[in-house]
Amino acid sequence: MDAPASNRRRGREWALQMIVQADLNPFADPDMILAHFWEQQWSCKQEAAGKDDDDMDDLARMLNPGERLATAQLREFTEQLFRGVVERRDEIDRLIAPYCLHWSLDRIGVIERCVLRLGFYEMAILKTPPPVVINEAVDLAKYFSNNESGAFVNGILDRYRRDLSRQA
Repeated sequence: MDAPASNRRRGREWALQMIVQADLNPFADPDMILAHFWEQQWSCKQEAAGKDDDDMDDLARMLNPGERLATAQLREFTEQLFRGVVERRDEIDRLIAPYCLHWSLDRIGVIERCVLRLGFYEMAILKTPPPVVINEAVDLAKYFSNNESGAFVNGILDRYRRDLSRQA
């Protein structure tokens, strides 16, 4: 599952978008979120290129939208992040809560909350190196929200990183 760094960035972007959908629709089936997301991404790509499904060859028509958009490795990475965060959300939220002084998670903006969940999942469960996680999370927060969000996410993830270092 070693996708190049730029592909992993794209996978994190896609996973975050799915995590936000799950956050906003807590009773939605994760499989439905995945299917809808890949279909929507494919439609947007086709629309941007000025094409429709009639422009595809027969082989491309046989592939599902996710297979048309990304390699198997990238889809696997993206879906692993999404499913991992969704399946372990309560556990991840318990890890995050002590770092959100005077704020409950439901008071934090949806983008920031979901970026934090993704970051804590990668650091705590996947054991992704903290500098990578923090850099990616800050960039995601800035891209999908604003610079202040990036600073907020950086502060919380960096405090968690320091605590992990002390524990090791």
